[in-house]
Amino acid sequence: MRRWFWFAVLLIGACTPTGPSLSLSPSRAALGEEVEARLGGMSAEGAQVFVGGAPATVTMREGNTLRFQVPNVAGGPQTVRVVQGTQEARASLNVLGQVAPDRVLLRLPPGQTPRLPAGFTLIRSDDLQACGFALAELGYTGETLGRALEELEAQDPAYKADPESLWSLGSWGGEAIGAIGAYQAHNRGRGGRGVQVAVLDTGVDAVIPQLLGYDFVEEDAIPQDAFPGGHGTGAAGLVREVAPEAGILPVRVCDENGVCRASRVVRGVCWVVANRQGPTVLNLSLGGDTPVEALRLALEAALSQGIPVAAAAGNQGNQGSPAHYPAALNLPGLVAVGALDRDLSPAPYSTRGAYVDISAPGTELECVTPGGGQGPCTGTSFATPLVAGAMALWLEAQPTLTPAQLQQHLEANAKPLPFPPQEVGKGMLDLSQKP
Repeated sequence: MRRWFWFAVLLIGACTPTGPSLSLSPSRAALGEEVEARLGGMSAEGAQVFVGGAPATVTMREGNTLRFQVPNVAGGPQTVRVVQGTQEARASLNVLGQVAPDRVLLRLPPGQTPRLPAGFTLIRSDDLQACGFALAELGYTGETLGRALEELEAQDPAYKADPESLWSLGSWGGEAIGAIGAYQAHNRGRGGRGVQVAVLDTGVDAVIPQLLGYDFVEEDAIPQDAFPGGHGTGAAGLVREVAPEAGILPVRVCDENGVCRASRVVRGVCWVVANRQGPTVLNLSLGGDTPVEALRLALEAALSQGIPVAAAAGNQGNQGSPAHYPAALNLPGLVAVGALDRDLSPAPYSTRGAYVDISAPGTELECVTPGGGQGPCTGTSFATPLVAGAMALWLEAQPTLTPAQLQQHLEANAKPLPFPPQEVGKGMLDLSQKP
């Protein structure tokens, strides 16, 4: 009897209708690029296409296939909806937003020379042994970047291609340091002794005491801060306000215009993994709208080596709060930091999102500028080093903490705030009681 019951259940399940399906080619595409959509269970005739809520221009319809152009939407994963009457099919499209149209990143096994199809040239290649892969920067002369990425990956199953994301800085205090309880931590003897904080940024001016770092913009060992008014210098100074005994490891990955090429950030992270001495924290006061898988792998390598990451949540709160990468990556031990105004309310510019883990003051902080001056700095870029400094205090107190455990401690001790978690995460960074 039981056998017949299960047979009936299987028959009922087999007869359950499924909704329309949608597949996209390419699965990644730049703004204005044409994408082919294949529908299952519905016709393309008269169908409308929406990408991230924005209508897309349909350029071809034939049977169950249509083509559309990617409209002007934010970069990153976007939902594509194909609607015909009461029927709707959905799929995800990775929109290539702020990326270099003439550059591509290729991950491949260390020691290999890439085989390249027409339209690609090899600019440079680095074996990033600490991260477990080689990274090749390629020049690209075509016009369909999304399809080019697929064509490149088709050369070898081991090849993985990424766009060259052009990330920016999170933008442009004593009160802030007091608000997060850092002075109480100092009075308990916590200063970050024995911990390094790697500041991946525009470089750090010599006015900030620092360890020997590296410059991936000019490829030398002098990562000076050439950004007008400084940015990395301000971030490093705030780390030292919270953790005055921590060592600053400067890694320049952003140029004098504030452009942070993803390839430089990936190499910078892997350089830190390979060259760190003792407990280390990564500070990433940068990011953009288009994720890069090579950076995810590099950050996973860092986290697996016990290196926690503080990343700026972004300054697009007034522009619809598109997801900001790498802060939006779901990696335990990577802490996405939102910014608070002086009254400890969410700063209007601070990007909202479910990925925000914690918040810290970020508006009109007093920052060190190149040459030793002082100037106001504002943005999640500057809330983030407060959290990186706090990570250094925790690692001084408990050097064996894993990044995920450290994140749990930060969140468990955060000061609750009367705002939604997508604005402030678990609350404001608080060092008044621990470590």
